[in-house]
Amino acid sequence: MANDVKLVRLYVSSAANGTQDETPNEVGGNPNSPFYLMIQADASDPAGDNKFNYTLIISARSTSGGTTTFATLALNEQAGVPGDGWRQVTPSANDGYIKLSTYPINSADFQANGLYEFIGVLRLGDGSVSTARSNEFFIG
Repeated sequence: MANDVKLVRLYVSSAANGTQDETPNEVGGNPNSPFYLMIQADASDPAGDNKFNYTLIISARSTSGGTTTFATLALNEQAGVPGDGWRQVTPSANDGYIKLSTYPINSADFQANGLYEFIGVLRLGDGSVSTARSNEFFIG
């Protein structure tokens, strides 16, 4: 199972006034409004078909010495389950599954004037892990 389900990408995004930015405080935006953590993961066709169980752990840390009160998320999910954000890449081709999920994040959980990142760990039942880090983002 070690390579059957893996995190591919984590990134933060915010949209305000019709503009999307990689930080939660885009020009003209409200730095107190929620921003979003976007998660992409891949699963093999057998992993998705058999609904492999995994735990997705999301934490945040400051890369500039700031503090955060973001509570670590631990999500018990299954590969291939649409309710967990999964869909088949090409339903008739048996070419695997992709997870695209969006999680709203409260910017008040992060100290102002700090640089931060999210860390994702996807752990399968056999103990294997896949990790990814988001882009760094600034809270103004």
